Amino acid sequence: MKGDGSMPATLRLTNAEQELLRKKCIEINKLLIKQGRQPIRDSELAHFLLEKSVGYVEISESGELKLDL
Repeated sequence: MKGDGSMPATLRLTNAEQELLRKKCIEINKLLIKQGRQPIRDSELAHFLLEKSVGYVEISESGELKLDL
């Protein structure tokens, strides 16, 4: 990471995370295509999930990460 506080431009996903993202993207794209809309890329879904969910990340009393939805 640079000294200016910026984040790295890439994020490494585990194979399991990639597969979960891929499967969800396929599910969404099937619905989009049925609606006559353009499919989305895995990266678009990942960006959406990060943008919309990062504000809900909390720390439990035991110090574990959790989503407070």
